[in-house]
Amino acid sequence: MAITASYERHPDLGCEAVVFIDDESLACFQIQRDLVGGPRAHEYCVTTGASAPIYGGIVEWRRVDDRFEFALTRRASRLFGDEVLSFVVTPVGESTVDELAAHVDRLLR
Repeated sequence: MAITASYERHPDLGCEAVVFIDDESLACFQIQRDLVGGPRAHEYCVTTGASAPIYGGIVEWRRVDDRFEFALTRRASRLFGDEVLSFVVTPVGESTVDELAAHVDRLLR
């Protein structure tokens, strides 16, 4: 199982996100936030990309080398099927794992 990850900024949609996609199942885990000035720019949400957003869905997260681990709230764990999501990340494009981790940190603040 390979999890590819990318940082995306969409001024036309008014949001930015770190997107994690399982290359085998095409399952998606996204951390999103409205851009500055957006109606919910003060908080992040998690989504499958097709689901309604769950605001504040991550209890805590950590990075161990190239592995990202997210402890989810009860509501988010029902959506994603587990209380903890843990996977090794392969960056897409020119991004590095360090840059992706920095984006996750910033989006979750």
